[in-house]
Amino acid sequence: MKNSALFRLLVLSLLLSLPAAAAYAAPPLENTAAAAGAGHCPASHARLPSQEERQAIPPLELLHCFMTPAEIDTLRSSIGHDPQTTVTDPAFDSGELNPDGSPRPPLSAAQIAALTKMHSTLDPDMRAGAILRKFVANSDVGGILFGRTVIGSASAPQVVTTNTVRGFVGLERNTLGLGAGATVGALGLDYETTPTGQFTDQSDIPLHREVAVEILQHGLHSIRHIMSAQGAKDAKIPLGKDLNDSIQASTPSLSGRSFEMDRQGQGNPYTALGISHNIGLLTLVNHDGDTTYPLHLNEEDVMTVPTPLSVNDTLVRRHADGQEKVIARYLPIPQPDGSTANQWVLSRNLTHAEALYYGGLVQQAAAKVKAAGG
Repeated sequence: MKNSALFRLLVLSLLLSLPAAAAYAAPPLENTAAAAGAGHCPASHARLPSQEERQAIPPLELLHCFMTPAEIDTLRSSIGHDPQTTVTDPAFDSGELNPDGSPRPPLSAAQIAALTKMHSTLDPDMRAGAILRKFVANSDVGGILFGRTVIGSASAPQVVTTNTVRGFVGLERNTLGLGAGATVGALGLDYETTPTGQFTDQSDIPLHREVAVEILQHGLHSIRHIMSAQGAKDAKIPLGKDLNDSIQASTPSLSGRSFEMDRQGQGNPYTALGISHNIGLLTLVNHDGDTTYPLHLNEEDVMTVPTPLSVNDTLVRRHADGQEKVIARYLPIPQPDGSTANQWVLSRNLTHAEALYYGGLVQQAAAKVKAAGG
């Protein structure tokens, strides 16, 4: 264990020169004569985007290509509604409350139709070669870079590897161009309830959160993952029972692409609509009244099976203003025994302070793994 940990730390100290990942600039969806013959959007009559362009188009802009403004308004109105009112199993809740204590009404037929159309439009882009973003708490970064972390209770710690992408994920286009705070709001990461958190801190306004000092100091981190065909198949849309039942019965293209995932409790990101969104995140400016980040419609997915990291995946740091920096890249590295293993390698363009920060996180992760017998 000691030699292995030392080798990992030495590898991570090889600060390679790695360029930041450049975002693909999609052409505007303009209705021009030059677009004639290329196909047009059924709702807006703008130029129909290519499969590659769709990967870099914000979800709302893409939805305007296929949905009318009235349908999108109906889609927005579904937020705060209960997609599982027919659930009678005592293991699940129904008639849940919104964070402000108001009851969540059931989805209307029009809202179910709009949600179904949204998912039918966005889901095809979850494919091999697509770029995912898995946003992670800064407290998890050390374990990710080290390759192992400790989970479970203090009395029964368990060492696990961190070489997969798991849990809630979304396409990179969902948050392209957003600052760190707007990203936290758009992804529903503001449902923390502790005074201070990894993503948000308590504010002076009830039911609202502020962007965490942790993020302001050290940024918001994500794994930028290149999706495999198997990973795309395993990524599915989490829906409440009513919505999932309707989609499975009415929409063959989404059959097997969604699954029932009932969310419980008052403070949650409402992924049972297949949408992640902000609950009540204040802007970066402290005491700025009740101003919140705007809602960004997107599609939430869950890796129903953890998918292995891909060579050239990157760990990216997003600052408050949206600027990003590649912190590390997942690369095949020769091992002392002559074999090769994929590991995270830190970028050589880190500042001194950044190198100390990430080196410290890795050392903390190594110490926890060692203490747990890993």
